[in-house]
Amino acid sequence: MSARHDRSQLKPMRGNVVQLLSCLIAFKLVFANMRGRFVEADGQVVSTKDDNDQCPPCFNCMLPIFECKQFSECNSNTGRCECLEGFGGDDCSKPLCGALSDGNNNRPARDDETESCQCADGWGGINCNICQEDAACDVFTPEGVQGTCYKKGMIVNQFHQGCDVTNQKIVQILDGKKPQVTFSCSRSSKECNFQFWIQEKESFYCGLSTCEFNHDLKTNSSHYECEAVQCKCVPGEMLCGQKGSIDISEFLTETIRGPGEFSCNLNTRKCKFSEPSMNDLISTVFGDPYITLECESGECLHYSQIPGYQEPDKEKLSLLSIIILAGTSMLVLVLAIASIIFISKSPIFSKPAVELTDDEDYGDSEFLKLGFRSTLTFENIEYSIHTDKKTKLLNGISGSVKPGEIMALMGGSGAGKTTLLDILAMKDKAGKVSGSVKVNGSEVSKQNLKKIIGFVDQEDFLLPTLTVYETVLNSALLRLPRKLSFSAKQKRVYQVLDELRIFDIKDRIIGSDFERGISGGEKRRVSIACELVTSPSILFLDEPTSGLDSNNANNVIECLVRLALHYNRTLVLSIHQPRSNIFKSFDKLVLLSQGELVYSGIASEVSEFLRNNGYVCPSDYNIADYLIDITFESKQTYTRIASTPDDIESNLHSVGGNLPMEGSVARKNSETATQREWEHYAAHRDELRSLLAHNEDEEAGGLGSLNTKVLHSKFKESQYFSALLADIESIKLSSTSDTIENNSGTQAASFRQQLVILSSRTFKNIYRNPKLLLGNYVVTLFLGLFLGSLYYDVQNNISGFQNRLGLFFFILTYFGFLTFTGLTSFSLERIIFLKERSNNYYSPMAYYISKILSDVLPLRVIPPTLLALVVYPTVGLNMIDGAFFKFVGILVLFNLGISLEILSVGIFFEDLNNSIVISVLILLASLLFSGLFINTKDISNVAFKYLKNLSIFYYAYESLIINEVKSLILKETKYGLNIEVPGATILSTFGFLVQDFFLDVKLLIAFNLIFLILGYLGLEIIVVEQK
Repeated sequence: MSARHDRSQLKPMRGNVVQLLSCLIAFKLVFANMRGRFVEADGQVVSTKDDNDQCPPCFNCMLPIFECKQFSECNSNTGRCECLEGFGGDDCSKPLCGALSDGNNNRPARDDETESCQCADGWGGINCNICQEDAACDVFTPEGVQGTCYKKGMIVNQFHQGCDVTNQKIVQILDGKKPQVTFSCSRSSKECNFQFWIQEKESFYCGLSTCEFNHDLKTNSSHYECEAVQCKCVPGEMLCGQKGSIDISEFLTETIRGPGEFSCNLNTRKCKFSEPSMNDLISTVFGDPYITLECESGECLHYSQIPGYQEPDKEKLSLLSIIILAGTSMLVLVLAIASIIFISKSPIFSKPAVELTDDEDYGDSEFLKLGFRSTLTFENIEYSIHTDKKTKLLNGISGSVKPGEIMALMGGSGAGKTTLLDILAMKDKAGKVSGSVKVNGSEVSKQNLKKIIGFVDQEDFLLPTLTVYETVLNSALLRLPRKLSFSAKQKRVYQVLDELRIFDIKDRIIGSDFERGISGGEKRRVSIACELVTSPSILFLDEPTSGLDSNNANNVIECLVRLALHYNRTLVLSIHQPRSNIFKSFDKLVLLSQGELVYSGIASEVSEFLRNNGYVCPSDYNIADYLIDITFESKQTYTRIASTPDDIESNLHSVGGNLPMEGSVARKNSETATQREWEHYAAHRDELRSLLAHNEDEEAGGLGSLNTKVLHSKFKESQYFSALLADIESIKLSSTSDTIENNSGTQAASFRQQLVILSSRTFKNIYRNPKLLLGNYVVTLFLGLFLGSLYYDVQNNISGFQNRLGLFFFILTYFGFLTFTGLTSFSLERIIFLKERSNNYYSPMAYYISKILSDVLPLRVIPPTLLALVVYPTVGLNMIDGAFFKFVGILVLFNLGISLEILSVGIFFEDLNNSIVISVLILLASLLFSGLFINTKDISNVAFKYLKNLSIFYYAYESLIINEVKSLILKETKYGLNIEVPGATILSTFGFLVQDFFLDVKLLIAFNLIFLILGYLGLEIIVVEQK
């Protein structure tokens, strides 16, 4: 047996013990008091002690010397009387004032010095038990539901009456003292109580039991008959022993037995009270057959409990309801068409209206001409990251490149090419950057540099549903000066497309892995076009030929050469192993190995530098491959190829057959020996690298490591490095006042323009790939038809209430999990946003709002409206007091709120799988505390009690249920009884409060605002490109 069960068994035992001790103590006190105070002497009682010697015993209705008046029950556990409503005091003899709604324990007792009570507003009668107005009864109905004060005199549950005695003889004999009667009955206990008052002082009272309550609707009369009646006098009051008055105490106690009858004409409110023995007394003394009365009654009810009330049949669709539904459908259609028309007017939807000609005057071409030429210099660039020890990824890198020149950053994998390119473009880096980057010999801020550069990433991040023309036009509209006309921007787009030789494919879509589009090389040129359209002075490209075949790679480089030569752009690109003809296109070269500078200067002079240091590239060998090979070093620490020339020769023979020459692989002073060694190494490069990778030793260095150190040292000592420093210094000295600030006065698209362009772009993306949008609409319509059929014409009974609970919960769950599509769509766009934000296309706020307007709204506002238009009339839901529009509004607020919540998760967590898992957990927790699976009122654990406050499902679910059920009367027939229960009563049983409807709506709005702000903050702070 559990401890809790043991304690529950002890409770009555403790009560009995307390009761027994109380009785024994009281009996002892009474006995001692009586023994000390009274003795019998000559038939008279004489006090032997002074009254002040001992206190009287405490009241205990279990003792024979105390009794409960009004025939109230005595609580055997406490020894206290449980008084009738309207009576109080220890023995229930004092009338109470205030209001019946306050409860006996909270009502003040009437002062003995006053004749009548001061009742609270809305209450009346001798002891304030009779309601006077409907508002007084609100406390007896569920919160938020209005009560009704029923005063017709027909008992429903428990009523109270106050009556004036109208027998003429009785009134005359009392000589102006008003006789009155209070009468109350309870249908459930079949009991009534009767009190007779003179001048509002109680004279006697009666208790009536085993009562039957009958009503005659034809004559509109009531007749209550009780088989047993017992009465008692109030000692010392009129008619009961008061001086100068008759005493009927013995008559009431001994003679009155019943049956008693109480009958009323409900129209005239005239009543009579009769009991055989009492009738004889009234007839003998006063000459009347019974007591006649004129009564006022009151009983607090719900309006549906009023006798004769008939609940109206379940409302069918009225003409007004049909008009409302049809009007809403038309409104949604008109808004959809208007939105399409408005967005279609965006420039990005316009057809090209100009044609490209060789002699075309472009009107605004003054801006398009590159008037500001940029010479880029950088000195002692260092980059380090902090782990267990400081690791330098770049060390002392310098270089310069002028307008009309192409600088190539070369080196093996991991040499630091991309890192250096990012630093030169002033991208955000996770480590520490030092050194200087200057334009035209002057320091430049990151903000100003962004105004004159373009940056093409190694990967092509383009919207797959846009055409080539639309993609480049999108960049032009967002980034070109707002003062330019649209036609001028179009012409500029055409010019760039022609420059990059992609004009002929301008109307082809970009495509993706699932939809065929343009080739990889064409995509790369489109990416370049998006940057070139702004006429940047400096263009950075991260491995523009990566992943392309030789033909496409050559096409891309030819375009870049043309840009540099014809338009005086300054181009800086990283490249891995270009073809020999591509290498010849480069003007400047920065060669890196393990973050060290091996060479920086004129590209065509690198062979001479190597030759001067004993390294000669064979005439039939690609110089770019040669440069990579001599700086090669595996990521691991390897041994030298051999310790001695003999070992080297032996190793080379083992991997490459017969050695075609004699001598050591180690560099000799002889140029011929070095050349022969390299030729053999080049012929067996792969085998040698495999050999190096499998011979580890604690000693540092390998062939590449040795070459890197030697070449780095030789370059620092060479004339080429001196020439580089002199060139950088001359650029500093020739610095002019023609700064970036003087040439960046133009402003790009305004916030409003950004918003329109991004919204139209998103809409076109949906338009070209409508599967998600149409799928959402079609599934929602079919689901609406399915639910309408399943819950068709739901009834106003308990089963119907259960069906409504299930229907609303399923609808909310459907829309909740449908928002997961937002995670996928943002995950696909995330990398595009990062690239475009980094290249200064638009502000995060403009993107975020356009995302909400063009993506969230079509998927989160229209589907709930479509579902409501189908489900509402077929299921037969409540159409009273604008319930339909409230239903739609709640669904829309919920759908928007949950979609913003899930979108925020997708923004905060980059990995799609993590976002999905976290979103599922959030939705499941929110569903658990929605109010269906657990009654939130009954949660006692503090750790869980307030978790419902974090559930958006709870607020939406509660408001939907309240909106539907609060005004309904639910009927149920059980065991032949027709039970009618107000919807508000059922709601309170399930833990839903009717008065919280508007609070729930406000909290839904608050959820929307909170996650709208959180999503934007995440986009602004977290979704930032950092390399």
